[in-house]
Amino acid sequence: MRCSSCEPLLDRFIEGTLTPRDMARVAAHVRTCARCDGLLNELRVVDALLATTAPVELAPNFTFAVMAETRAMPLAAVRKLSVWAVLAFYVIGAWIALSGLYVVFGAQLSHLGAAGRAVATAGAQSLSVLSAIAQSISPATPLVLGSVIGVLLLDTVLVIGGVMLYRSSRARLAAHINRSEAV
Repeated sequence: MRCSSCEPLLDRFIEGTLTPRDMARVAAHVRTCARCDGLLNELRVVDALLATTAPVELAPNFTFAVMAETRAMPLAAVRKLSVWAVLAFYVIGAWIALSGLYVVFGAQLSHLGAAGRAVATAGAQSLSVLSAIAQSISPATPLVLGSVIGVLLLDTVLVIGGVMLYRSSRARLAAHINRSEAV
């Protein structure tokens, strides 16, 4: 037996959980190998030390002391996402969701093509040119174009609403923070 195959078995040899054949092979190797015999003795010492450990007694105010030290620690820096990153993630997510819906429900939603065409023709001249090009490419394009316009309109409304909400609540939030810091 080689040392490389004996070393992984030494723990189980000490515990006596090896097969009788493996126990005999490891015992024969340890008798002839000083390195593995030394390692086996070290493992026996470690096992004996682990068996004689006493339970640790904590101070009566241990929890209070830990909590006090925790409160004294500096707060972890919060990594903030920029508004542009959040908007980019939202727009990408909306496009992915629309594409998935189109793939799954495209055939069932073909009756919405007329609404898509109506929205496309109600736009600017460039939008109607885009609609004509898109209609020549695929019969389902009006549905897709209507969905795209819907997402863009929803995005515009959400951005405008977010800016208005931020401007209206900014002063109140700053006053609240100043009051809480003064206390």
